[in-house]
Amino acid sequence: MIIRYLALILIAFGGGVTVGTATAAFISILQIVPRLIQITNTRDRINLYQSTIIISFILAILVYFGNFSLYLPKIINIPIGFIIGIFVGLLSSALAEVLNVIPILSKKLKVKDSLKYIVWALTGGKVAGALVYWLLLD
Repeated sequence: MIIRYLALILIAFGGGVTVGTATAAFISILQIVPRLIQITNTRDRINLYQSTIIISFILAILVYFGNFSLYLPKIINIPIGFIIGIFVGLLSSALAEVLNVIPILSKKLKVKDSLKYIVWALTGGKVAGALVYWLLLD
């Protein structure tokens, strides 16, 4: 029985190390923080960026593994879902920008003139999906 628990602990620890390393590599390779510092011209606040990332990871771990729920009214869930959607959209847009997905896609599909409408359609679909989830399925 003890061997089973030790194996479970080792597997969980190995999985955590793997995910943590992948996340750190993702942030480092894509140079998210240096790019953000460059765009916002806030080199003097690099310690704040580092602290924010560390605290965010710790809070995310606590929320994920914690056994608690917030029972909020649906009217409060709307702005929370909207903010989460904005974050996910900005993160995916930054990833697409770094990987040059949008310029390559527009060249391949020959939709350079209507790219603005495609981005708005994707944004509208994301918002509609989030609203359906938060208002109807939650």
